[in-house]
Amino acid sequence: MTSPFLTLTKAQQRQAFYAKVEDDQTYFYSDPVDQDSSKLFILPQSYFVYLTDDANDEFFVAQYKDLYGYVKKQEVTVMKGTPNTPFASANFTIADPEGLALYASPTFTNSLQLARLEYLTIISTYYGTMPGENVPDLENPWYYCKINQEQTDIFGYVYSYFCYKESSIPTNTESFDVIDSPSFDSTPVSSQPLSEVAMAFIVIGVSLPCLLIIYLLIKPSLQKGKFTEKRKPKKRHGDYFEFDENDLN
Repeated sequence: MTSPFLTLTKAQQRQAFYAKVEDDQTYFYSDPVDQDSSKLFILPQSYFVYLTDDANDEFFVAQYKDLYGYVKKQEVTVMKGTPNTPFASANFTIADPEGLALYASPTFTNSLQLARLEYLTIISTYYGTMPGENVPDLENPWYYCKINQEQTDIFGYVYSYFCYKESSIPTNTESFDVIDSPSFDSTPVSSQPLSEVAMAFIVIGVSLPCLLIIYLLIKPSLQKGKFTEKRKPKKRHGDYFEFDENDLN
């Protein structure tokens, strides 16, 4: 599966973390201020959200599948690791022979109807559940999901009583070390430790010019010692010097 997350350059990258949903009533929000009206759905327990920043003292900025929103800090456990299966996967089928409506809110309100789903339509993009209006004596949740009609993605709620869920969502047992105080600030490149190979190249790069300079400084002395022939001193005999015919050459 292609990652839904943005690919950033090293200069743009910030720290990000996966956080585990360990409570069965952890909501995914569309707004960190108006909490009551911005609840979208209950996240599947034991799975993860991807945290990208602090929204405020109470909320993280989060991503779940292809949705961007918010989760309460006290309701998720930030972990140091990348899960193999961070998000829950489930399909369900429309089981009502007359079809079923997709609503903008978990309520049977005609004005909030977004689309009509035909009998036996399979919905493959499932996010989570949401309490809402019920058929009398039936306490069934609503499914928050996505459909595509006429090349347009539509997000909404379907009443689960009239759906057939093909399989239950298994518990995600993946777990990592807990991070108590996550920081989303980017890590400066200069503060990252160098590898041994990089250190070796740096040492070689610094040493070679120094060796070359030393060689150039001592090269004249080496050449003088090699090619300059020492002359024999003149022999002295009392008050006169011995004449040497080689001096004429």
